[in-house]
Amino acid sequence: MDGLIDPKIDQESVSIEAKTVSNDASLCNKLRHHLKPKKRPLIDIPVGAKRKRYVGIDEYECESKGCCWEATSGQPYCFEQSDSGSSFVVSSVASTTLGVKLTLTSNESTEYGQNISPLVVEFSSETNDRLHVKVYDPNNARWEVPANVSPIPIPPSVTPTSPQFTYQYAQVGQPFFFTVIRNSTSEVLFSTAGTSLQFADQYLELSTTLPTNYNIYGLGEHVRPLRISPGSSLTLWNLDIPDPVNINLYGSHPFYLDLRPSGDAHGVFLRNCNGMDVTTDTNLLTYKIIGGILDFYFMLGPEPEAVVQQYHEIIGRPHMPPYWSLGWHQCRYGYPNIQAVEEVVSNYSTNKIPLDTMWTDIDYMDAYKDFTLDPVNYPASQVQSFVSDLHSKGMRYVVIVDPGIATETGYEPYDDGVQQGIFIKDQNGNIFVGKVWPGLCAFPDFLNPATTPYWQTQIAKFRSNLVDVDGLWIDMNEASNFCNGACSDATDDEDTPPCSPADPPVADDPPENHAGANGLPPGPSEGTDTRCTQFSPNNPPYAINNSGGRAALNAKTLDMTAVHYQGVLEYNCKNLYGHTEAIATHTALENIIGKRSFVLSRSTWPGSGAYTAHWTGDNSASYDDLYYSIPGILNFQLFGIPHVGADICGFNGGTTEELCSRWTQLGAFYPFARNHNAKGQAPQEPYVWSSVAAIARDVLAIRYSILPYYYTLFYKAHRPISPGNVPAATVVRPLFFEFPTDPKTYDIDQQFLVGSGLLISPVLQQGATSVSAYFPAGKWYDWYSHEVVSSAGGETKELPTPIDHIQIQVRGGTVIPLQSPALTTAASRSNSFSLLVALDTAGNATGDLYLDDGESLSMTPYTFIEYQATNSNLTATVTDTGYAANCPPLTSVTIIGVDGTPSQAELNGAAIDFKFNSATSELVLPSLDVKMSSQFVITWE
Repeated sequence: MDGLIDPKIDQESVSIEAKTVSNDASLCNKLRHHLKPKKRPLIDIPVGAKRKRYVGIDEYECESKGCCWEATSGQPYCFEQSDSGSSFVVSSVASTTLGVKLTLTSNESTEYGQNISPLVVEFSSETNDRLHVKVYDPNNARWEVPANVSPIPIPPSVTPTSPQFTYQYAQVGQPFFFTVIRNSTSEVLFSTAGTSLQFADQYLELSTTLPTNYNIYGLGEHVRPLRISPGSSLTLWNLDIPDPVNINLYGSHPFYLDLRPSGDAHGVFLRNCNGMDVTTDTNLLTYKIIGGILDFYFMLGPEPEAVVQQYHEIIGRPHMPPYWSLGWHQCRYGYPNIQAVEEVVSNYSTNKIPLDTMWTDIDYMDAYKDFTLDPVNYPASQVQSFVSDLHSKGMRYVVIVDPGIATETGYEPYDDGVQQGIFIKDQNGNIFVGKVWPGLCAFPDFLNPATTPYWQTQIAKFRSNLVDVDGLWIDMNEASNFCNGACSDATDDEDTPPCSPADPPVADDPPENHAGANGLPPGPSEGTDTRCTQFSPNNPPYAINNSGGRAALNAKTLDMTAVHYQGVLEYNCKNLYGHTEAIATHTALENIIGKRSFVLSRSTWPGSGAYTAHWTGDNSASYDDLYYSIPGILNFQLFGIPHVGADICGFNGGTTEELCSRWTQLGAFYPFARNHNAKGQAPQEPYVWSSVAAIARDVLAIRYSILPYYYTLFYKAHRPISPGNVPAATVVRPLFFEFPTDPKTYDIDQQFLVGSGLLISPVLQQGATSVSAYFPAGKWYDWYSHEVVSSAGGETKELPTPIDHIQIQVRGGTVIPLQSPALTTAASRSNSFSLLVALDTAGNATGDLYLDDGESLSMTPYTFIEYQATNSNLTATVTDTGYAANCPPLTSVTIIGVDGTPSQAELNGAAIDFKFNSATSELVLPSLDVKMSSQFVITWE
């Protein structure tokens, strides 16, 4: 590719000399003027963008750095008085098979260490819609995410023929920068021009300019609105903490989607699992990373759904869940005995509320030890009888398993782990000891290939000797620790290693809400030189904003000096722990059971969705958390974990009848739907209140009727990209995914779509009896009455929504496959099918349906049906590999939005009965008996 010389900076800005006196007012004012973006012919570089900027600090901290404070733009920030310049210069450029390789040199130090020199930057055009840019040290191997943990796309042997992108870069002798441009629009998608690359041993920094009023999404896991706003500081460091706003949580996902006003979107994935802060300014996004390399993938889309699909092709396509896992789940921390669990199942049945899966938290364990049963409260014989009864009714049983293994001689999982050498070690080669629920614990090292067979053996023994569980819930896998680093006994912390901050004493007993002990040790302040002169894993020179207060890296987790397989430090691989446990658990279950696994993991990383579902953690019973569940679930669609939900009715704190009503309505449309709450809280199963029980019956009848639609969406997200297929990667999605040119959708995160065809608009405020719902362009029908709600396009309507109602609209142009609901998925799968055909303004609609046995690993045989309505015809095109013979028939079709009054209807040329409601333009074909393996044509005129 042709290089691009770094554009000139305004001479007035260049001539400004740095002052030695801090906070020179006249200089700050002059620089402040030049920080405004300037129009340029190709790349828009904010003048002064080379100056370091700080977000998330106050004016006093800014001035103490000798910097300038800008508070007039609405997004206060701090910037240096002098240009820091580019730290690296291009010394050579060479062509490669797929692109270009640059060599960079630098003799400068960063604020956090000496730059590594030389560096290599490789640009590789891997597909027409994917560019790979990798920055690394050619002379010394640095930590990279292993390919056996997270897949690396196999590069092609030749350059793609029609790339959507062009990339540009500095020439020899120029300060390094690169820019990615969309060919079709000449729009700059990513540009480091005018910013400074830093690449020290424990500090990497790279920035890209952003357009005005940008729309970016992703970069999780955090509790926050969906759209990332300027002035954000997003920390990626897996931490056990009960769902605070804007603080790092259980998983790390360094991916974002950038949507432009044209409707074109692109994605950026940084394949780096080290701790990092990602900050956003009014026109700048900056990565601040404490290790590894810079390994970027750019996905060109251009549709948002296509961007996400292309991202999933890199990290791994989502797991195809077993059908039963899409049903309703019930759990709580605090079921005291197996009789209480049996009573819950009985009460569901008595109240005729659907229930597919019963769960138990750590209450079932003997002294909180994995792979055990409490002999008093959960005796094996009674648990086995209970589970056998569940299975006879087509229901399932899932239990929790934590990674911490009690360090108790004579306890088989510990003895086996010691013998096989699979536990994480401390820096002295001894087993690292932390503290979790059973007390002092060792932690399996899931990077060690010997750990998966060890883990599989423990699961197999548990299932064969104690209880035949159907899935596993893996919690506390950040990894959580009730000590700050190593523990020497059940109450005290071990002496911290050199160069680490002292840890405060840990609480005598862990709290009951799974949050870990309170009180996090402080890390170094940003910019203060408290580091050691050599590599410092526990106390690196740059302190990421862990827990919102720059807490030490070992706060409530393992020491960063803990050693994994082949000498890998916890410092580098911590964010992979839950991900690697999910891989091992998924592999073990599928090997043991021989069917699709069901795993639910709290801690995740890119690619976890290929192995596990996820829930958003220890939320609270509040209307705020009711709302935050929506952006949380939508973000995980981007992250490749579509099977996701929040604890319905809230985990921490006591819920109310009204809140649980509204949450049950919303939760019925989560991809993963589980009611769960904490020990010590009042029961919140839906039958506790007669009003909530009635709501649950109604809304879960809807959920179970549309499970074929959900299951098909999961299939389309799971299957690989194929030419001709419409991009599919998400199960639920933001409105802007379907309407990317409608700017009114960019901020909407209180409504969402199931697939492309169902719009969900829940009540999220206490006492509210109406919903303000936005309807993008198109025709929208009420789910219940089939009346047209909106056809003008781009309008907001206030819809009456009493306590027993949730707003659901069907998008014109959609065919929704339905199945008569039942109290379990096993029962509903035996019921007949129907179709809801919602015509758009042109009289057209499309849809599809995927069918298989719901559990086979091979997913064969299967049946896939494509439906298309046009010109008063509905056709079904069937691809059947032998499964449809097992399916119940299609017995009715409802077509809404029909123009005129039909005089007849035919199925494959033969007249059939029909009913027509002229008030709703609804045509009903009630008496069909069509095999699902049969192609058909229905006509009306």
